[in-house]
Amino acid sequence: MVDRQSVTPQTALRRAFNIMLKILVVDDNLHLQIVLKKRLTSAGYKVELASDGEEGLRLAQQNLPDVIVLDMLLPKLSGLDVLRALKQEYATEGIPVIALSGLPLSNEARLRKGGAIKYLQKSNLEDMDILMQAIDHALLLPREDEFSQRSFLPNTADR
Repeated sequence: MVDRQSVTPQTALRRAFNIMLKILVVDDNLHLQIVLKKRLTSAGYKVELASDGEEGLRLAQQNLPDVIVLDMLLPKLSGLDVLRALKQEYATEGIPVIALSGLPLSNEARLRKGGAIKYLQKSNLEDMDILMQAIDHALLLPREDEFSQRSFLPNTADR
């Protein structure tokens, strides 16, 4: 059974061309990981999960996801440290990062300055449409390679 709310025009287009965009979710909350994976998978995304900052950074560098959803309070390496490391490396600097936190919105300016394209409070994730809109926005941002021949080809195993 298809969740009608998760079938956006972008999702329909991806399914028609059999293209699965990759989203990396980095969060140490297992319950939130499960909820996000179910919702994002049903929306047509390939989802990878990481439970700490070191694992998240490693997976981002290895797999180059299309979007990263990154918690700020993580074990081993903080979300802010992961964000800084991603933005300092050529291969990962262009990956849009959506920052998640239970901390107040007063941190938004600092995180945006650090390279996050959006800051969402975890308490607002009860309405998953907020996250889905942030992901759609992230995927519409211009990319450095968007006019290269490679960007017009479907995802391949080596991507």
